[in-house]
Amino acid sequence: MTFTLRIPGPGLFLGLVTILLACALPHNALAQQENRLLRIAVHPHQGFTRVNLSFQSPPDYTLRVLPGRVRLEVRGADSPSFKKLRALNDKRLAGITTTEVRGVLSVSIPLRVADPGVQVVSCANPSVLSLDIGPGVKRAARVDIAPGREPILSGTERFVRDFDADPGGVPFAPTDGKVLKGILPEGEALLFQQGESLLYRDRAEEAVNVFSMFTNKATAPKALACYRLGEALERLGRHQDALSYFRQGEGLWPQYLEQSPELLQPYSDALARTGNFPAARAMLLRLMERYLGTPYQAELLNRLADLTERNGQKEAALAMYRSVVVYSAGSPAAGRARLKLADRELFTLSRDRYRELLAKYQAVYQEPGDPASRDEALFKMTLLLSLYASPKEALETVVTYDRRYPRGIFSTIIKKMREEILLPVYQETAAAGNDQGLVQLALDNREYLARCFADPGFAPRVSQAFEKTGATAKELELFGYLQQKNWAAGSAPFLMARMVDDAVALGNVPLAEATARDFLARFPRDPNLGRVREQLGRLAFERGDLPGAAAQLAFLGGKGARAQLPESDYYLGKALAAAKDHGGAVRSLSRFTTAAKRDNPFLPDGYFTLATALAAGKDYQRALAACQVGGSIASGEMSGQFLYQTGELQLQLGEVRQARASWDKAAGLGGTWGRLASEALNDLNWRMKIAGQLP
Repeated sequence: MTFTLRIPGPGLFLGLVTILLACALPHNALAQQENRLLRIAVHPHQGFTRVNLSFQSPPDYTLRVLPGRVRLEVRGADSPSFKKLRALNDKRLAGITTTEVRGVLSVSIPLRVADPGVQVVSCANPSVLSLDIGPGVKRAARVDIAPGREPILSGTERFVRDFDADPGGVPFAPTDGKVLKGILPEGEALLFQQGESLLYRDRAEEAVNVFSMFTNKATAPKALACYRLGEALERLGRHQDALSYFRQGEGLWPQYLEQSPELLQPYSDALARTGNFPAARAMLLRLMERYLGTPYQAELLNRLADLTERNGQKEAALAMYRSVVVYSAGSPAAGRARLKLADRELFTLSRDRYRELLAKYQAVYQEPGDPASRDEALFKMTLLLSLYASPKEALETVVTYDRRYPRGIFSTIIKKMREEILLPVYQETAAAGNDQGLVQLALDNREYLARCFADPGFAPRVSQAFEKTGATAKELELFGYLQQKNWAAGSAPFLMARMVDDAVALGNVPLAEATARDFLARFPRDPNLGRVREQLGRLAFERGDLPGAAAQLAFLGGKGARAQLPESDYYLGKALAAAKDHGGAVRSLSRFTTAAKRDNPFLPDGYFTLATALAAGKDYQRALAACQVGGSIASGEMSGQFLYQTGELQLQLGEVRQARASWDKAAGLGGTWGRLASEALNDLNWRMKIAGQLP
């Protein structure tokens, strides 16, 4: 059952009578007024049909869902016959008939579908009653949000339902200074005023400490202190203690409530919160009578509606909110009432209808009103989009809100929503292969990536995007931030390993070495351990610390070990060759030359060092083969070096003619190795001449 109340214009006592009737009398007391059903409009939608019933004044109704039909009973109303609607052509409704018996108008709607959903939709105009009938409405009995948004719902629904927004009312009024000076010395009066200043600035806990100093004073100051303690404790949520102090104050100085009626507001809150709703309602009505015809009239009706709804009388509260919307349009109180009306639909919508509710919140936000209501409306717009809209639209809305109100009352929950919505945005962006978009997403939202790290592939995929877009420096800076976060701990080894790679690529040796050693200490068994040690080996090699390089890379000689960086076996082979470990050098360089690509700049020197190590072990045949392969890929000065070495190896194998041919070819190339080859060739010719072996 529902009804709507009028708020009188200034100076009209009739409004107060209406309010008193609404709150104090049984519901059917209002049903005696004449009403009329003026118009019925039927609007088919996908999944449901909407029936708009336009009355002369707000209806007092009961809705019944019966087998095969929906029946609406409106007390104190009549209507035309609406004969044309009896044979309605709708796939869900089989017609609409109206009958009147003993002052009760019955609107009967036979149904073509079994067990449909039925929902009453709140409108800004309380004289219009809208019924949605059909399977689409039944689906909305559950929260029909976009797939994957369940964590957002579970993280916000309880908060939003429990959120206690300020319902409005009479503002705080300090005690008259003359009254204080009449009952307290000047210094104590000033102290009491400081306590009231704290209370005005919402520093209730500090105010309690001040007012407690006056509880041992004479009757009048003690009474004032008790009233203010009750007010402060009520703000702190200590309702029972607040009620106790209010009653003490009233017992000591009951007439003061007539001098400062605004105290009835927190007093009534304390009564309601401690379970005495009838006394709370009576006290609030007493306050409303004092402010009849003022702008606070609508604010106080909102407050009464809030108390009434918390007492379980939702329909009565709904009627009061509608009255504020209609008869106090454009006021902050109307904005708060419209918010309350819209909130009734917040967690009952289906995905195809959320835009209707979004428009209601937008209207509250766009109209002038108090900042708290506009902030709340914007938050709920953001919440709706995060639950129902596409991931990118939802993220844009959440980010916009976060920028506007980074420290607002909803900021913490907005940040959690942002974390949740980033995951589907990341998944969409990655699936589309948008590497630049992934990079920007990670950089713009680095503080909110906690949920994304629940996906083990997130960090590698983002790193791949950084690599493809050439944003190495940005990756290094971002991963340096992320690896310190507890929520990224599972990916910290990967992040740090990439930091080492990036620092090496950028030539930041101190950072690369510091990060690598930190990695070795923290993750000694991580799969990325080998790669990090390879980078340390490379850095040692590049600064000429060959023993250090050999120590870091020694693990590559173990069974089953395999270098992740192509040059690691080259660095190890060179270090071992310098240490005269020719066998180890041969093994490392053999692995390198086998695995390296032909365009690897270290490959020619790898073959040459391999040949040198083989020759040192007197394996001249394999050394010669290595020289010949290396010579085939070498160019410039190094070609002469290979030819010179080839000649020496051929001479060791007794292939004199071949050696002379190699040196002769090298001499023709000129350069240092050409001169050495020419000298070796002359020396060989002289020795052969002495031995009589020249032709």
